[in-house]
Amino acid sequence: MKTKLINEDAMSRILLELDGWQGKLTWPLVGKMVAQIIGVPSISRHTLLSYPQLVQAVRARKAELKSAKATNSAYSVDYTLEAALSEVEKLKAQVARLERERELYVEQFARWQYNLYMMPNVDMVALNKQLNKPLPRSNRARR
Repeated sequence: MKTKLINEDAMSRILLELDGWQGKLTWPLVGKMVAQIIGVPSISRHTLLSYPQLVQAVRARKAELKSAKATNSAYSVDYTLEAALSEVEKLKAQVARLERERELYVEQFARWQYNLYMMPNVDMVALNKQLNKPLPRSNRARR
């Protein structure tokens, strides 16, 4: 069984770092950044490519950086404005990534729904009733 180096928490930190990435974006640079985040000496490109969410995020960010470079040829001298624009670009990249992820979840839900509907002996009314039950109350007393 393959060892999983990047857990869910590390993946979210990596994706946030990618959202704010400026400058040249290469797999060796991504590998150094990921290794630093997960606390290992190095990580290979092959290992990075085994995480589809990471691959998709890197490719999308590369495309965004390429298009931003083509449109952003004017040089700004105001450093406050540059910092604000940088933050706006980071937030735009994060929104774009989250929208792509949401679309994938919507597609997955539709696929699951269709496959359940096509399964024999599945009572969709009972399934819908069970899935729409509210969560049980949590009784966590503060100490």
